[in-house]
Amino acid sequence: MEDKGSLNIHINIYGGTNQILPNATKAAQYFHRDAELTVKPALAEDPHPWTSEDESRLSLYIEEGEHLPTYVATLSACTTAQQVGEAVAEMCVNEPKLDGELIAKERFIRLLLPFLVKVEKGKGIDNLRVNINNAWLSRKKQLKKASLG
Repeated sequence: MEDKGSLNIHINIYGGTNQILPNATKAAQYFHRDAELTVKPALAEDPHPWTSEDESRLSLYIEEGEHLPTYVATLSACTTAQQVGEAVAEMCVNEPKLDGELIAKERFIRLLLPFLVKVEKGKGIDNLRVNINNAWLSRKKQLKKASLG
């Protein structure tokens, strides 16, 4: 016969970290780290893919340099070619160096391409030109109505 005073305990552990504390009142786990072995985080990647040269090329068309970061942020936030057109039309309204002919030229549109990081479809020069022209015509109509009324 089996002795009733002894217990038969069978424990199967499969992977992971397990603590078996049949009579414990407290379980504490301490992690020690060595100050010399700390992992230094990798340097943050450049937050934007365009270069300062790209910004300086665009700044040639911007009268006040303090507006440049705003325009760059607006362009980089655009997700469609239509939004790009509206942003460029707004730039044209606010900047005296820009006019309706210049914003539709290929060399100006090429300046914008590095900043259009979120635009996935419709990044072609012709498509952007169409959207810029449409937005500029719409903006001119709004300005004309505002000046008449």
